[in-house]
Amino acid sequence: MLPNLPHRPALAGAAVVAALLAWTPQTEARVTKIVIDDSQPLATGTGQTIAYQQISGRAFGELNPNDPLNRIIQDIELGKDPDGKVRYVASFVLTKPVDMSQASHLMWHDVPNRGTPLTIVVAERNFGDVGLASAWQGDNSGGTAVRATQLVGDRHFVQVPVAKNPDGSTVTGLVFGRIVNQSGLDGQPLIVQTNPVPYLPASLDTTKATLVSRDHETMEGVVTGEVPIHSSDWKFCGGGTFAAPLALTTLPVQLCLNGGFDRNKLYQVVYTAKDPYVLGVGFAAWRDVGSFFKNASKEEGNPVGGSISHSIARGVSQSGNFLRGWLHLGFNQDEAGRQVHDGMWPIIAGRRI
Repeated sequence: MLPNLPHRPALAGAAVVAALLAWTPQTEARVTKIVIDDSQPLATGTGQTIAYQQISGRAFGELNPNDPLNRIIQDIELGKDPDGKVRYVASFVLTKPVDMSQASHLMWHDVPNRGTPLTIVVAERNFGDVGLASAWQGDNSGGTAVRATQLVGDRHFVQVPVAKNPDGSTVTGLVFGRIVNQSGLDGQPLIVQTNPVPYLPASLDTTKATLVSRDHETMEGVVTGEVPIHSSDWKFCGGGTFAAPLALTTLPVQLCLNGGFDRNKLYQVVYTAKDPYVLGVGFAAWRDVGSFFKNASKEEGNPVGGSISHSIARGVSQSGNFLRGWLHLGFNQDEAGRQVHDGMWPIIAGRRI
């Protein structure tokens, strides 16, 4: 996880833009509209010499699923609107000099880690750099849940399509979740890192799912002491207990177990889920938002239009892993054929997503 970095000054809470400002670019840019939800002065950090502000909002974009740069997105055809376009809404926060004549013309495009807000540091602000953070993680659960607005300091989100079969019917498939180091009679949530497993079961009938407990697993995946738990001894629930479960209507998915959970055991459930997200759209959304703020003009609604000549992508840990996958899969070129970023800095990130 990334550390919590300074974001919203306490004195700025009253400066929220009450009437949303919306701009609709007239070109063929894939970001078709941005909406400004909030604008705040950035508190002066120790040693800061340039006055800064933060502008936050949402970018509305559309993708051509037939473009070769987008076809790599798994199941993009299942996320189309009736007109054949694939649409998304991504949050962003722009950190910029109040006086853009002081700008260095360099933009850092940071990847939020599980939605965590972040701001370029004082040293970068003293150079006059511009900072952009925008969303990519579309699972709509926990800290990355979709909201109606994006205020300075809010966690980031991107709304991506839910996949539907060509006839419009619901897509289903198997997923699994785990419960570890938990005990007691209360229902236990299915959590990955800090976010809920983002898929509700297609049916609450436990005969259509499996739950096992395990005593041990090795790093090589060798399992010992696995015991199947009978379908009558557990329930999908929204909390509560096995005897008095709460209805499961929203995330997180929870399990209630007859006799309670033992923290010395691992519990693994496999169930049929519904309504998967076309998560790969998040890669394209991060690409297109970066391209918009680098290339779009002020007339197209870009607050830093005409001021950015170079940009560097940056991410730490999971966010750096995202960048490696993003570059490897060809997303550093937008639909207009332009290179998006001139450099990339993945930090403590040895994998790809």
